[in-house]
Amino acid sequence: MHDDPDRPEVLTPSAPSPSPSERTSERETAAEELQRLNAELRQQAAHLREVNQTLLESEQRLRLAIETGRIGLWVWNSTDLNNVGDWSQRMKEIFGLPLDAEVTHDMFLKVVHPDDRTRVDSLVMQALAGANGGEYRAEYRTIHPQDGSEQWVTARGQAFFDADGQAIRFIGTVMEITERKRAEEASARLNMELERRIRERTADLERINQAFRVEIEERKKSEASLTRTQRLSQTGSATWILATGQLIWSDETYCIFEVHPDTKVTPELVASRVHPEDLPLYLQAFSGKGEDLHFGHRLVMPDGYIKYVEVAATAIRDEAGQIIEWAGAIRDVTSIKQSAEALRASEHLARGQFAALTRTLDALAQESNPERLLEHVLRMIAGRLNGQSVSVYERNGANELDMVATFEEDRLHAPSKHLSSVKKVTLFTEDHPVWSEVLRTGVDIVVGEIDCDPPRIRIGSRENSPWYPWHGDAPHDPNMAVIYRRLAAMGVVATLTVPTLIGGKLAGFIGIRSRHKNLFRANEMELARALAHQAMLAIQLMRLSRQSREAAIAAERNRMARDLHDTLAQGFTGVIVQLEATEDAWSRGLLPEAGKHLVRARELARGSLQEARRSAHALRSQALAEKNLCDAVEDLIKKMTSGTSVVGAFTREGSPWPLSNECEENLLRIGQEVLTNTLRHARARHFNAHLAFEPQRLRFELRDDGVGFDPASQNEGLGLIGIKERVEVMGGQLTIRSAEGSGTLIVASLPGPYASSGSLL
Repeated sequence: MHDDPDRPEVLTPSAPSPSPSERTSERETAAEELQRLNAELRQQAAHLREVNQTLLESEQRLRLAIETGRIGLWVWNSTDLNNVGDWSQRMKEIFGLPLDAEVTHDMFLKVVHPDDRTRVDSLVMQALAGANGGEYRAEYRTIHPQDGSEQWVTARGQAFFDADGQAIRFIGTVMEITERKRAEEASARLNMELERRIRERTADLERINQAFRVEIEERKKSEASLTRTQRLSQTGSATWILATGQLIWSDETYCIFEVHPDTKVTPELVASRVHPEDLPLYLQAFSGKGEDLHFGHRLVMPDGYIKYVEVAATAIRDEAGQIIEWAGAIRDVTSIKQSAEALRASEHLARGQFAALTRTLDALAQESNPERLLEHVLRMIAGRLNGQSVSVYERNGANELDMVATFEEDRLHAPSKHLSSVKKVTLFTEDHPVWSEVLRTGVDIVVGEIDCDPPRIRIGSRENSPWYPWHGDAPHDPNMAVIYRRLAAMGVVATLTVPTLIGGKLAGFIGIRSRHKNLFRANEMELARALAHQAMLAIQLMRLSRQSREAAIAAERNRMARDLHDTLAQGFTGVIVQLEATEDAWSRGLLPEAGKHLVRARELARGSLQEARRSAHALRSQALAEKNLCDAVEDLIKKMTSGTSVVGAFTREGSPWPLSNECEENLLRIGQEVLTNTLRHARARHFNAHLAFEPQRLRFELRDDGVGFDPASQNEGLGLIGIKERVEVMGGQLTIRSAEGSGTLIVASLPGPYASSGSLL
């Protein structure tokens, strides 16, 4: 309305309302937009399901790889170890726990051997406290809860910490190393947890996307943990999809094959790495009926290096029973193979040394002409150490050497007939870095090279010792130039100089010449040292032959051969027994026990060498120098039977009376010889020694429950002959009772201090 009544009223137009047709068009447009959005949502959900299915399949392959491996896996998701830990099935099998058991730290410790329990618990607590970056490593024994059996395991773990340095997770692996078989590892409950999380986050797109990001992050952590586990155990996983030929490898598998992770791996690439001699075995294994596989073969790396691997795989079939995939694990066992080969090589070398020394001792015992004893020893030295010739020098004064003899062209040459112009040489000076050290120690072996100018030497018995000119800065003996020229004309390029001792003092050298620059190994040097002592022994026997009657020489030679047989031959028998025990312990994974056997073998070898030196100079046995006869016999039995299948025992009857040194030495050697024969031949379980001091006699009884032998047989070795000779020297009687299958009894009966004749005093 307006104030002016005369003015006509004007109506202002308002916005027109939409027509029915326009409202219909808008609804259709909104519906189409809604359909489009729903379609996009369904498409994204379908894509997410495909990704989720791929993750589940990948997880299944990873779990199969773990289940076919040898590793047990544990996860503690709490700092309180008394909460239930997540242990794999293989982990529980290793520890002998029920598969449905909920494992706590206390339950775990109860399975650990009591002697190792405190140490293992301490290592776990140190890792959780952050020591060594949270890393945990241990080797220990376990006791099976059901049958009480003992086994060894090796464990490695890693603790993870939050920003405040508090442990929030403890993950690790355990592998049984008792039988060195592949340990299986399992990843328990991971799939169930994955499925549960996926089902909980399928309500809408935002929740699905959030769940997807969470699962991806968890997957990365799981794969990182698996990668660390595989790296620690040198075990990789692999899956072979037959339809496409695709190979899916873990990072550790790439490392084992030395292939860059970006390389596309194919079955042809794998076959090219397999050693040509092992390729038929490899191809046959994967072309069979599809049973589970477990075999070993070699790989040839691009640089020619040979690796040893063990493969364990299982076949995955479709509903029709056809193989569609192979999933498994591959483990690098090169270090284990190399260790086993080194052990076998060491045993082979020890047996070779024993054979060489035995043959030399047999020659010494059988040779009727003492003048030829040195020739036998030098021939053995030249043969065993691949020497072109061998010379013997004796020290005369401070630094002069007299040539005793040279073995060349398979015969012994005296200096008066061969190399007469160089019978006397000045080989070393007291201020020379090498020769002065040899003079000081009396045991160091010198390696020389004469095909260079000037000739040079170094201490070969010490690893990586430096080279020095042979004669240092001092002008050398002109006679040495004559020797150099003559050796060069025969093609000699390297020498090995071994010192010889008399009474603990440097008496001379054995010089071994070779046409090759041999890198003499430590064990070969020890053999050369032992043979050099035999050469010095032969020289002493030769001198005795020129000074004494033939009968005295024969008696002395028999004594020396018998004593050496009782020391070196029997000592090396003990070494071989300990090495065989070492090999057995190694094959069963008992590394500490193997180490103990090696220590015993080394002690026996050193003791035998020292006893040989004492025997060479007719000295009293070290064992009798430090102990009385009864203690020495008991200690001998303990040392020689330790680590073997024979149980030894010693008993004494009566009050001991004083015995002469010779009598005690003979009784100890008789016991050593009989025990050695028991260990080598009798296959016995028990060995008993009984020493009875009676008023009228002394009885030394030695008994075993082995296979026995026929005493009437004429095949008596040097050992029984030596026993008879020793008993006869003491004026006693020897009784041998044995039969095949009923053991052996040897009794040495000697007159006592109150007997009518004879005396042991």
